[in-house]
Amino acid sequence: MSYQLKFLLVFVLSVSIFVLDYEETLAQGSVYSVKTGLTAGTQRWNNYNRRPLMKYHIAGAIETHSPENLSSLFVQLGYHLKGSALRRSSFSSPVTGNIIPGGTDEFKFHNVSLVLGGKQKMEVFTESRLYYLVGVRGDFNVKAEFDRGIYDNFSDHINKFTFGVTVGGGLEVPLSTHTGIFFELSVSPDFSNQIYIPPHRSFWDPNRMNPEQKVINIAVELSVGMRFLHEVIYVQ
Repeated sequence: MSYQLKFLLVFVLSVSIFVLDYEETLAQGSVYSVKTGLTAGTQRWNNYNRRPLMKYHIAGAIETHSPENLSSLFVQLGYHLKGSALRRSSFSSPVTGNIIPGGTDEFKFHNVSLVLGGKQKMEVFTESRLYYLVGVRGDFNVKAEFDRGIYDNFSDHINKFTFGVTVGGGLEVPLSTHTGIFFELSVSPDFSNQIYIPPHRSFWDPNRMNPEQKVINIAVELSVGMRFLHEVIYVQ
């Protein structure tokens, strides 16, 4: 069984467990949250030294809530700008002696991500919570942008759907009975290729064959967000 199929089975099982547990705990209340922040995107390319792409993300989530607030399930939908960059230093042309300026080529992937996961929390200070989270994630690529035209032929090899996991941790700080702020650091590695190119002839030398190219996203995100509690109160 391929790892793609294994992950799909895990994702479907996670959705089923999430739906069953969510219906049970939602009766106690739910938390709505929004967050935004910095995304440092990196990618693995064959034989290329890639640099982080510093961009941004925005996401919203619904989370289960219980009076103890020590664990929860959540579903999150977000817009994440992932990718990588090539940075060139300036140099002097050996032919003309002119200074060739450096620059940065950005490889940007506009992805919509759906994450299903859970949080485990511990109380710190007064009502604040430290937590860690683990979730399974599916991404859909809305569009891709490459700075230099030489890479335009890569567009035909972009996978619209990718999948992976999201892990991280953070701190929840209450501002009032029903509102709070949180800070979060997460890492989201993909298990499938954003780009896959089979062995092909070199653009510069048609007589030379290049090996297959596999491009995998890894995103590190620092977020700040707001939480809004909708609590269900039963009257006897």
